[in-house]
This record gives sequence, C-alpha cells and structure tokens, in this order.
Amino acid sequence: MTTETSALPMHGPLQPASTPIPEAGLAHPSSQTASAPLMQEPAPLALDLVELDLALDLNDIAELGFCAAVRAAATRVDGEFLFDLPASGLAEGAQRIAVVCLSRDDGGRFGLVLLSANGDQAITAEADETTAGLVQFAKAFVAVLEKF
Repeated sequence: MTTETSALPMHGPLQPASTPIPEAGLAHPSSQTASAPLMQEPAPLALDLVELDLALDLNDIAELGFCAAVRAAATRVDGEFLFDLPASGLAEGAQRIAVVCLSRDDGGRFGLVLLSANGDQAITAEADETTAGLVQFAKAFVAVLEKF
C-alpha cells in the first residue's frame, strides 16, 4: 500500500520558537547536505516538552481546532493549557502559539506549541528571546490563577 507522505499530518522537529517552521514538503534545516552551510542544532528539549509533543495529534487539531487539541494534549501530560493567540510575528512561519504550563514547581515550567501557517504541523518549542515576554506573561497568568 502506497501512501503519499505529504498528505499525512506530522509533527515537526523540536526546536526553539524563533526557528522558522519549514514549509510542508521542504527539508528541515538540520537535514541539509554537507555542501550547505552547517547550522547549529538546537539544544535537546526537556522530557516534559517531548511528552507534550508526543501527546499532540494533528488529527485532533483538524477535528477539534488548535486550542482544544493543545488543551487535550496538555491534560494527557498533566500540564495546564493556559492560552493561545495569533503568532503575530513572534515565530516565523507560525499562525498561532499556545502556552502550556508543564509544571508549577520552581517558578513554573512552560512550553510553547506553534501551529504552522498551513496548519499542517504542530511544533513544541522552548521559549527564546523572541517569546520570553510571552512566558513572563504566562508566569503572571499562573500567579493570578494560584490566588483563587
């Protein structure tokens, strides 16, 4: 049985939020040939963020919508979906960003879920310099939740 892979939903590679999301069908920068300039590989993500990535299902995104699918994935890994919003230039090639609280210990641990512009990839990411303000807002959001 032959299946066209470009039609299958897939998770993108784990990367910092500022790394552009590759277009569907294009190779990820880390798969460049030896003749291409070498790019520094992103640091490995923490286990809790990898678990969130594995819990995400693009079929859920297509069926339920981005917000509900990320909420369900967060619940499966004992995290908390906080909010999602338009990417608005915070992450190149992304249309939406969701913030998930993975742990409230030690000031909180937060992960981002980026939805590609085409809606065909969901990528988990650590916060970086472009999304640091978003994570600070998430920390304040959690602090308000903890008061109630």
